[in-house]
Amino acid sequence: MKLILLRHAESVSNKIKSADSRMNSELTKEGKEEAKRLMSRLKKYKIDVFIVSPLKRTLDTIAPFLNTLKAKPKVVISELTSERDLGDFTGSKMGDFQRYCEENQLNKIATRPKNGESILDTYKRAEKFLSFLKKKYNDKTVLICGHKNFLLCLEIVIENKPIKDYYSYPYLKTGELKSF
Repeated sequence: MKLILLRHAESVSNKIKSADSRMNSELTKEGKEEAKRLMSRLKKYKIDVFIVSPLKRTLDTIAPFLNTLKAKPKVVISELTSERDLGDFTGSKMGDFQRYCEENQLNKIATRPKNGESILDTYKRAEKFLSFLKKKYNDKTVLICGHKNFLLCLEIVIENKPIKDYYSYPYLKTGELKSF
């Protein structure tokens, strides 16, 4: 199996540094241009399956490329690939929950925001997603267009790295690709 990870293009929330979490933030004008620029990079791959989260910004990121294809590819919408749910911290400034954990001496990996999920929960979801991929698409090239926290957890699972070091790993920037 070949996996291509793609972080969605710049959203309005990314631009204003808001933690959009599971909000359905639109792509910015720059994000729409970023999505168009991805076309030339995506043409290098023969992608069998596209998997996106239910959040509109992921499908909007790959739509320009999909529209160039003669045959309609398989596009799967999967809840497993959704961004980390920040619960009551959704819509706050980026980094507010991390700062809250630091100020209160809480474990940033295991602590769940009220009504949300922890990084550890997201990691477990990434493990479940990778198992699903191995069972369903083991001989395919799969592009996963997703979100910063989920994709980083998925990378950690793929590379068999310790989740305790989550905050020291580099994450994909908007519109960035990585293949495994």
